[in-house]
Amino acid sequence: MTTGRFKGLRLKGPSGERIRPMADRVRKALFDILASRGLLEGSFLDLYAGTGAVGIEALSRGASRVVLVDKDPRALRLIRQNLARTGASAEIIRYDLSRGLPPVRGPFEVISVTPPYGQGLAEKTLGDLAQSGLLAPGGLVVVEERETVTLPSRVGRLTLKDRRRYGQSVLWFYEEER
Repeated sequence: MTTGRFKGLRLKGPSGERIRPMADRVRKALFDILASRGLLEGSFLDLYAGTGAVGIEALSRGASRVVLVDKDPRALRLIRQNLARTGASAEIIRYDLSRGLPPVRGPFEVISVTPPYGQGLAEKTLGDLAQSGLLAPGGLVVVEERETVTLPSRVGRLTLKDRRRYGQSVLWFYEEER
């Protein structure tokens, strides 16, 4: 963990390449941006949660509620193990996001979308989120994708507000037009 109440905690990582955690420096940059917008203490939805590092960082930084979603049983096991190391609690949902969004109670101030690279899931998930009503007023959807991927500037009512590149990764920030 990069900062907050779990600063310095080392999380268990994946043994193979099927689970790709967000790089520490990208995660730190993301949470610094969220802090500058006053979005750290609200509810946080972590889609394609992997190791749980992004959602656990949200808890470390003061999120009131965190929901982590992934379909891979190995990822879910890592999330449980990593949460246990913190002593914190979060809702964990096993769900295949390629089929849509899970039945979850919103709204969320921040929705993190970190799908596996190269499968076209970022744009599909953005489309699902644009129709879901899960984003709180003034909230952000943040997508991490490979630098070679271009996401649309508008998906339904979601509008691209910022894009930041960190090495091979790009963070895309969307807000909902109301």
